[in-house]
Amino acid sequence: MMQQRVLCFGEILFDIFPAYERLGGAPFNFAAHLCAFQVPTRLITRVGKDDRGRRITDALDRCPGTDALQIDDRHDTGAVRVRVDEQGVPEFDILADVAYDYIAYDASVRRAAADEPALLYCGTLAQRNDISRETLRRLLAEVRGARVFCDMNLRPPHFSAALVESSLQACQVVKLNEGELQMCKTLLGKSLPDAAFIDFLMACYQLEWLCLTRGERGSDLYHGKERCAVEGIPVESVVDTVGAGDAYASVLALGILNGWGPQTILARATEFSAALCGHRGAVPESPDFYEPFLSWLGEGGR
Repeated sequence: MMQQRVLCFGEILFDIFPAYERLGGAPFNFAAHLCAFQVPTRLITRVGKDDRGRRITDALDRCPGTDALQIDDRHDTGAVRVRVDEQGVPEFDILADVAYDYIAYDASVRRAAADEPALLYCGTLAQRNDISRETLRRLLAEVRGARVFCDMNLRPPHFSAALVESSLQACQVVKLNEGELQMCKTLLGKSLPDAAFIDFLMACYQLEWLCLTRGERGSDLYHGKERCAVEGIPVESVVDTVGAGDAYASVLALGILNGWGPQTILARATEFSAALCGHRGAVPESPDFYEPFLSWLGEGGR
């Protein structure tokens, strides 16, 4: 069984739906899935000294790898107001100036860096503030042996051209969707066809892996000169698609760390994220959800 450690950096927050709240944030969702897949995973994040922060602290006390949780007595715990349309597609209102914008480079971060992770996961949202962005920059300098996975998650207006470019320069693995691909073209000033722009990204930023997701129409995975594609899996009863991309990213990382072939990675990431769309929220509460997928850990998959 693979025991390579994974380190996740970024936001943990509450997704606030009209009738309920659920714990979320892309780095948390990604970390929770990897933990369920028995991957030693640690999350670097920050919450407020408020009711939502206490609820997060209580919930994470039962999870491994949460010793890098910071408590902020000046800023509220992160939150996102979510509205889901009739097709289960979410719209987000992301609150600004919250605790995860102020992740500090403290002793817990230094310990996490010293743990020599095989992979460091980050996105762009938690880099919108100078303090968290500087902490991530210092962390990247400390874990040079780790493969860096950037899940773009571009949420207007919480990013800039400079942020996108620095993220691309830091990572070896990038995941983005079709809309984000077009945003990157605009931000980087490139008016190229999609295939040519992807070739540019792979060469210019020396990327090992680039994953382009296309919703229900499937996804593409680029690795070196190789391009693989897979069609989407129809979901009979979509509850919501919140967190589907994070679920996909977790299996993408799992496959890269385990040496699966690109086609196997695509097929399994697609299957896992499609299954999640039949459940409410980004992370299933019952471990039973993961049972059908745990056999992947022993199967390999070229």
